[in-house]
Amino acid sequence: MKSFDPPEREAFSANDKTRPEHAANGAANDLRSYLQRSAALRSRAFAATSRGSGAHPVMLADGTLRPPFKSLNALLDYLRTGLSGEAPPVVLIMPGRPEIDATRDAIRIARAQAAKCSLGVLVDLARNVTALSDQLGIPRAPGFAEVASRRAGFEAVVRVDTDTPLQIIPAGERSVTLKTKPDPQRLARILGALVQVYDTVVLHADHATALLYQPHLAGRLGAVIAVRAPGEGKTVDRSSAELAAFGCPVLSFEQSIERRWFARRSV
Repeated sequence: MKSFDPPEREAFSANDKTRPEHAANGAANDLRSYLQRSAALRSRAFAATSRGSGAHPVMLADGTLRPPFKSLNALLDYLRTGLSGEAPPVVLIMPGRPEIDATRDAIRIARAQAAKCSLGVLVDLARNVTALSDQLGIPRAPGFAEVASRRAGFEAVVRVDTDTPLQIIPAGERSVTLKTKPDPQRLARILGALVQVYDTVVLHADHATALLYQPHLAGRLGAVIAVRAPGEGKTVDRSSAELAAFGCPVLSFEQSIERRWFARRSV
């Protein structure tokens, strides 16, 4: 896992004095300047695709659950061509139920998007023990929690994946994560900065954290990807109704049996 050379200034300082009306643009400019100076900056052009997505089943904001995506390629095609052209380029990946671990699926999806010549970032919002950093072999902190609490700037938390152009912001120190309550204005500014710099922004959260952030993420997401166990994709349960509150299409992605077996063996 590679890391960036530090920039001359940070995207968010501990004493943020930027006026609110210019905060998002200022943060985006700082982060953009930082990324442009890094060796990891890649081409932002998507490969042109002529394939139509068709009417692949999704769960809409009214809570109607449809059959899940079982193919990663089909899911990626839908993210590229099936969503509204005005939808924010921000996707939240979360477990469909609390007992499901979606970390490996979040990494797979984010890496696959980054491999399509897109400048993408994977941001871990997890507040529990399980975090993306455990799977990636990178330090958990500093990370998103430190940025959200103004304890660190982007230059201290952004890392680069070893094998893809994907850039990663880990969850952050767990004690800081648990003490940091969602700040709607701060979260809006962070997302605004990321959206202006990256082509795709993938958020990962455990089930409880996703619901905690739901009031602040509603209206800011292009889609929610609910990771489900094999065979349960057609089940309409309480968790499905909860996901409808995000106010955006909810795509159901089914884990393979092999991956669930590997995850259990790895615990």
